Amino acid sequence: MGIPQTLSLGYRQSGGRASLSVGGPGNKVLALGARADEISRLLTVSAEETGIGPVVFDLGGRLSRTLSRELRTFDYRSFLYDAFRLASPESWHSQMVAAAYAVTLDLTSEEESIINSALQKVASEGNMASPSSLYGYIGAAEGFRGYYVDKLKGRVGGLRNFDATEDRTISELFEGNIVVDFHSAPYPQAAELAASLFLAKALSVQRGTTFEVMLTLTDSHRMFRNAIHVSNSGRLLTHLLSWQLPTVFASDQPMSLDRRLLESAPIRIYSSDAWHSHLREPKRVLSNTLVLIDNRTRLCSVFFPRRVATRSGTSIPLKASSPLESSIAKEILKTAGKFPLSTRESLINFLNGEFLSSDLEEGIDRLQEAGYLILEPKASGSGTKIFAFTLTREGMKFLSELNG
Repeated sequence: MGIPQTLSLGYRQSGGRASLSVGGPGNKVLALGARADEISRLLTVSAEETGIGPVVFDLGGRLSRTLSRELRTFDYRSFLYDAFRLASPESWHSQMVAAAYAVTLDLTSEEESIINSALQKVASEGNMASPSSLYGYIGAAEGFRGYYVDKLKGRVGGLRNFDATEDRTISELFEGNIVVDFHSAPYPQAAELAASLFLAKALSVQRGTTFEVMLTLTDSHRMFRNAIHVSNSGRLLTHLLSWQLPTVFASDQPMSLDRRLLESAPIRIYSSDAWHSHLREPKRVLSNTLVLIDNRTRLCSVFFPRRVATRSGTSIPLKASSPLESSIAKEILKTAGKFPLSTRESLINFLNGEFLSSDLEEGIDRLQEAGYLILEPKASGSGTKIFAFTLTREGMKFLSELNG
């Protein structure tokens, strides 16, 4: 964003309006303390009023329930498919994706290099950068073998059980006036990896595109943690800090934030609890005030935040990513026919290295609705019966047609 914009924040304790200029150099803001969500909401609404399109990555899911209904609210899975799709030039994007995995899994620089090498192979074969796909490529690259590769496979393997739905693009996400809700992720690391992958893709896409938006990351300490031993490259954070996009890093746990982030962001907005814990500043402030520190102009301002109306937004409903592809139908039917005790779970686990779990779920449902697959009780090796899939006569005929 080249032209600075002024956000209206409230009223200074000493009199007059409190405002903040964003855009141009030094456009990274820290919102710190127990009222970090309130500060984020204030900045987001002020940006919207000014004409800057806010984009909020809501890791905790709290802002998505209280922001203006004028902002569109999406489930994070709507954009996950595009985040897995390696952009051109693949080598540049794959390195950023490796940095996203390193941030989420607290990987060392050496482990990040193994991920990067595996992703280069993923890109060359036209596959997705999802954990389930990446898992099969770790150790396949030349020069990486042994205990550390096996250990890394175990850590990536723990991320395989999360899903994508719609095929919306990251560029659409950065059109602005959007909240992305990550609270539906099946476990915390899934949300953190998804948010990191969104940033990796956006940083890749923006090389040829200028976004006129302001990005807000809630619970930033979950993505950019303060490590006792700095062992990874910090590549994702480094590129994010040098990005021209105004960015707000919100955290109610300031001491948990990466030291590099705390030292690099020139603008800080403290709630009173975070300010009073800042021992170098003996000045006391009222509990209902906020403190703005702008190191670009050596400004220190105590202000009362203006009241922001909170109206529940309506989430955009999820929908299927695409029509049932013949390749998915073919693999499901072929696998179910080959393994007589195939269940829904076993089919998805067997094939999710090639296809997204959501597409496999939908494919199985459609094949059942069409009468190509049926569930029926079958005897297992232990003597008990389980419900497993059987190809019907119509299913065998359809598979034959798909095989040509």
